[in-house]
Amino acid sequence: MSISAEKLNKLRIQNGWSQERLAEISGLSLRTIQRLEKGETASLESQQAISKAFDIPPSELLEDTEVQIGEGGINWSGISGVLVITALVISMFELGGGVVAFIDKPSIILSVFIPLGMAAISLGGGKTLDIIKLMRFIFVLPKHEKGLHTHVSSLNWLIFYCYAAGLISTLIGVVAVLFYPVDFAYQGELANRHPTLFGMGIAFLTLVYSSILAELFIRPLKHQIERLIIHHSNYKKCQ
Repeated sequence: MSISAEKLNKLRIQNGWSQERLAEISGLSLRTIQRLEKGETASLESQQAISKAFDIPPSELLEDTEVQIGEGGINWSGISGVLVITALVISMFELGGGVVAFIDKPSIILSVFIPLGMAAISLGGGKTLDIIKLMRFIFVLPKHEKGLHTHVSSLNWLIFYCYAAGLISTLIGVVAVLFYPVDFAYQGELANRHPTLFGMGIAFLTLVYSSILAELFIRPLKHQIERLIIHHSNYKKCQ
């Protein structure tokens, strides 16, 4: 499989390394580094050594059009996983006082759209739309998908943005409750009897939703893509 010579050269220069220094850090020979920067085929071991040296996923080193992943079909394991996760989360909500107690539309909207907004600012609108489209692979498998490896780092950033959005929204909610403990629109016995406690619970819902989105959906999707990339690399290596 070919490492992008342009990307490799750019990363090396950005780090201020000579070819000799990169060879030393990666554990590869200088001759290997020189061959890779000329665009020659890299072994899986060389690809992993280079990615470790730069502390990036191996997929980030590939040519943008290099990888065509998947044979298509329904992702039965993904569908099963979503069903199991949904059932278990609902069960946890029931144990915590009922599903209704954990449903808060403003918190859901904040948990979804703030990370996407942050992604649009840092990654661009086009890349953010690509990330949204990736969610379909939870239910269907990729079919000869090109450039799928380029989205791994974007998914890492989206996971980070989920936690950032959840934490910031929760802190704002806590401050609002502490300063205005009875001035919110929620009604009910608990809200009337313990407004501050109820408000704190609502404030933390954004962090709960963000964590669910990041760890139960986005991270498994990222791991699925990485697994497909590794499988593709091993298959090519055996050819």
